[in-house]
Amino acid sequence: MLIYITDILPPEMLAAIAEATSDPATFVSGSGTASGKARMAKHNLQADGGNGKIRGALKTIETALLKNALFQAAARPRQLVRLMINRYDTGMSYGSHLDAPLMDGIRTDLSFTLFLSPPESYEGGHLVLEMGHGQESVKLPAGALVLYPTRYLHRVEPVTAGVRLAAVGWVRSHVRDENQRDLLFDLDTALADIRAGNGAQGLERLANLRANLLRLWVDD
Repeated sequence: MLIYITDILPPEMLAAIAEATSDPATFVSGSGTASGKARMAKHNLQADGGNGKIRGALKTIETALLKNALFQAAARPRQLVRLMINRYDTGMSYGSHLDAPLMDGIRTDLSFTLFLSPPESYEGGHLVLEMGHGQESVKLPAGALVLYPTRYLHRVEPVTAGVRLAAVGWVRSHVRDENQRDLLFDLDTALADIRAGNGAQGLERLANLRANLLRLWVDD
């Protein structure tokens, strides 16, 4: 399941991150953090984590993610495994690849892309997720995020004009099983609807959740 979360970062945080990443010299080749076939497919730049401004920007992003209620409900993060800021100049792309199941010896359950550049500031650069039912092409406003299971093949289409800046990261979840995690998210969403006064919508979600639980547990 894909989860879209808007307004992870407010305008003032986006402006601070833009200032911290404004110097192209703070970026190095992104191939150093890829392995196997992904290294051959990766043609982008990565912010130098040893730079003080970049460390500050990454900390800002991490804090915003862990404070976001929707991110918490969808990912149930036990740990952010890795977080980085990538830059795609004109002509850069990242071919179809699968993220590593282990990073720094830690299991990766979920991946996310947090868009940092306004979509009108660059052309191309869509994140394309390859799923069983087809493909999903994603290009979100600055400050918005897409969260998805790490098992999905995905790619970043070539940037044909401008600069695409995004933060990417991986999550080890408290709930390892993807289906169980989705069911818990559905339950949290239904409860949130009811608490917000949207009782009819919440009850409909609960009815759907009951059907999915029955489908999971029934022994015919």
